[in-house]
Amino acid sequence: MRRKGTAEELERTRMVAANMFDQGLATAQIATALGVDDQTVRRWRRGYAAGGRDALRLNKHPGRPPLLSEADRARLAQLLLTTPAACGFDRYLWTTRLIADLIAREFGVTYHHDHVGVILGAMGFTHQKPARRSRERDAARIEAWRREAWPALLKKTRPATA
Repeated sequence: MRRKGTAEELERTRMVAANMFDQGLATAQIATALGVDDQTVRRWRRGYAAGGRDALRLNKHPGRPPLLSEADRARLAQLLLTTPAACGFDRYLWTTRLIADLIAREFGVTYHHDHVGVILGAMGFTHQKPARRSRERDAARIEAWRREAWPALLKKTRPATA
């Protein structure tokens, strides 16, 4: 199981282990000092013997690079803080399909609308849904009903018996 920490912190731990390899410390001593398993230290030692410190360095994650750069994501976040109408759409709420259309129009990159939700989650956006409220809703009348009518209704109910 992978230890907790950022990739940079884990690389730093491996570099400390490399310094300990140079000092000739035993595997058990290194494992205890760094709080890792003996088998992990032995794997690091084999890599260090075969490729030196470069074998213990941080490896980039494989896979396709993102199509939207960090600057594009920042621009997208700014656009999403406005309304869809301000961006030229005839809607009043952002949906993932609408955001996919916005990304295609503004940045020339097409994403499936399901993946747009993943991108937004990575950017720190969360799913929001407005509360449905009647236009005729009168908060003052509701509060008056709760103060006056509700207690009167409670007095009419039978008390709970054991």
